[in-house]
Amino acid sequence: MSELFARKTLRASSLVAMTLFGMMLVSFGTQRQALAQGTNMSADDARQYQDCLKLARLKPEDGFESAIAWRDMGGGEPAKHCVAVALIALEKYEEAATRLDALADESTSPQQVVAGLLAQAGQSWMMAGNLEFAWRDQSRALDMVKNDPTLWVDRAMVLGMAGQYWDSIDDLNNALDLDPDNVEALIYRGTAWRMLETYDLAMTDIRRALELSPNNIQALFERANLHRIAENNDLARQDYLTVIENSNGTPVADAARANIEKMDVQTGSE
Repeated sequence: MSELFARKTLRASSLVAMTLFGMMLVSFGTQRQALAQGTNMSADDARQYQDCLKLARLKPEDGFESAIAWRDMGGGEPAKHCVAVALIALEKYEEAATRLDALADESTSPQQVVAGLLAQAGQSWMMAGNLEFAWRDQSRALDMVKNDPTLWVDRAMVLGMAGQYWDSIDDLNNALDLDPDNVEALIYRGTAWRMLETYDLAMTDIRRALELSPNNIQALFERANLHRIAENNDLARQDYLTVIENSNGTPVADAARANIEKMDVQTGSE
């Protein structure tokens, strides 16, 4: 597997590369809240942990300093986790991933919690551009917890970015077996089918995703791609414009705008 990943590298500074497989922008918004849910914290400690995570996300430099101070005062695993969250917000993905790996290795928490830490580490490695390490950590998480569809989706994302579309589909099938209405899994599987040029199955998945989430930007972007491939340029343009209108300033909106420009160039040259 490492040789396969070696041929597929990703620069963390290039979010455009992520648009090639379903606009897979990693969301660290909730940070899985693994430690708060899986350990026996007191009410005061749980509150401090939540406050630390909030500061780490909103003001990461301050959050990092606060988390370090809490760790040095004996804050334990929650404080170390908060340090990593702050590093993610600071876009120091490799350092965050390394710390999360170490925390997972030393953790005395239940396997569900450790799997969550490994999943975050995998996401961080992905953002750092190290798909092999991302796959390794996500596979470790799945060895511990096989009934969490999010873990299957996470690994499928990395496999897709590495160009391993059939393996990605296998993981997404597992996610959908556990949660048939998982919108993310449907979108990513649709994207994988598109990359394999199996456009009918791709559209089936995207239509189902839009039935469940009609305004989903990623699904609309993917449907636009499929319309464009089918040379239904009016429908593609309509979806791309909807994406731009509802997510202007984001990588997916930039990709939609670029695709419209490409269609215009092709039309003008005919």
